[in-house]
Amino acid sequence: MKHTDKLKRIWRRVILRDVRYRDSCKTLDKFYMVSDPWNMGSPSEQYRFAETNRVILEEIGRVGSLLEVGCGEGHQSLYLKLVCNRLTGLDVSARAVQRARKRCTSAEFLVGDIFCQEANARAPFDLVVACEVLYYMSDVRGALKRMQALGRNVFVSYFSRVTDTIDPEILCFTGAVLRNLEFEGSWWRVAWWRGDQA
Repeated sequence: MKHTDKLKRIWRRVILRDVRYRDSCKTLDKFYMVSDPWNMGSPSEQYRFAETNRVILEEIGRVGSLLEVGCGEGHQSLYLKLVCNRLTGLDVSARAVQRARKRCTSAEFLVGDIFCQEANARAPFDLVVACEVLYYMSDVRGALKRMQALGRNVFVSYFSRVTDTIDPEILCFTGAVLRNLEFEGSWWRVAWWRGDQA
C-alpha cells in the first residue's frame, strides 16, 4: 500500500467517525480537505463504476437526464455521463463540487442535498442515482422516497457491510431488484426500481 493510501485511510477513520446515518454535511465537507479522500482511482472503485454503468444500460437503458446524488469530486460522474444525455451532480460538499466541475466539465454540479430547490427545479429526471451515500443520511427511507419523487427511475449502490440495514428500506419499494457486484473479495449491492411505483 502506498504511503498516501495509508494516510487517506487514517483520514477517513478520523473524519468519518460518527457520521453514519446522521446528515453531517459540515463533516463531509471537511472530509474533502484532501483530494480523492475515497481513493476513487483504485481498481475496485473503477470496477464498480464500470459495472454500475453496465447494469444501468442493461436494466434501465440510456436516459436523457440523470441526477447523481452524492457526486463527490466527480469520479463516477465521468462514467455516468456515458449513460445519459444530461448529467446533474449534487453533493453537500462545496469543495467536492468545485473539483467535480473541473473533472467533468460537460456536466452541471450543484451544492446541496436532495431537498434543495435547485434539484427540485430540474426534476423530474429520467434516472436518480445514489452510489455509496445512503449510509450518510439520517433517514434512509425518506431519502429514497425523495429520490423516487425526483426521478422516473432510481438506482442505488451500497457496500456489503450495510445490507442488513439498507436492504429492508429498499425492499419497501414495489418492483425493487437487488443484485451484487463483486471484485477481488469486496462486494456491493446495487438496487433499482421505477420511480412511479411506490
